[in-house]
Amino acid sequence: MSPRTCALTITLRILALLMIAAAPAASQANGQLWGSFSLSRPSGKSLVYDIEIEPKLLVVVPDGKPEWATLDVTPSVDFAAKHWLDVIGELATGYTKQTDDVNSVEVTPRLGVRLHVTTADLPTGPIRRERVPRHRIVVRDLVRVEARNLFYSNEASAESTVRFRNRLEFQVPLNRDKVSDDGVRYLLADWEWFIPLSDPTERFANRQRVRAGVGYRPNAHWRIEGLYILGRSRDTTADGFQTTDHIVSLRVKRVLQ
Repeated sequence: MSPRTCALTITLRILALLMIAAAPAASQANGQLWGSFSLSRPSGKSLVYDIEIEPKLLVVVPDGKPEWATLDVTPSVDFAAKHWLDVIGELATGYTKQTDDVNSVEVTPRLGVRLHVTTADLPTGPIRRERVPRHRIVVRDLVRVEARNLFYSNEASAESTVRFRNRLEFQVPLNRDKVSDDGVRYLLADWEWFIPLSDPTERFANRQRVRAGVGYRPNAHWRIEGLYILGRSRDTTADGFQTTDHIVSLRVKRVLQ
């Protein structure tokens, strides 16, 4: 078996395990469409500034449930600290039309680190301003803590909660040696768990999410990814999972060099 075939086989097995781990029990299902467009600008050798715009829409509505739509805007900064470590700061803002009568606004600062399990070279700048993985298969773990602040149109007071998030990520190239090569097509998969550190009144703050899809990097300036996302939610860790999300997502990233 060639190294490329071996890498693809390993990735598909990992993806299958993640899907099995997140397979929903009996629960209420819905369908969603997500989009994402982000602008990213490297600065110096170590910093990357980014802003992401994400519209989200509920298109398959469970019986008796309201329709909703969300627009999220998230500026962020990423600092490449070591071969195995990035430090990340984000400020997520979002507006959600939850029902005909209730809208909400969210303001959520996040702090986190990305651990490169398979290490990546640091940017050298000014020509090479992105991380280049040292290995064919990329394995990373993204750990974040977020302070969520929710404001509802029908309530005078706001709700604040703290939530821990952990996302284990995999990428493998299909037609090139590395996912950082021009013209590469690649598979990607990840698994994320959302765990509230307080006791929020918001339902379904405790979540699991599995993403899988394909990506294309024509050059250093663009990345395009199509994803299927399977999510499930519950009120607390003592409850069973009560909702299942089936999501189709298209992501476009533009890097300004």
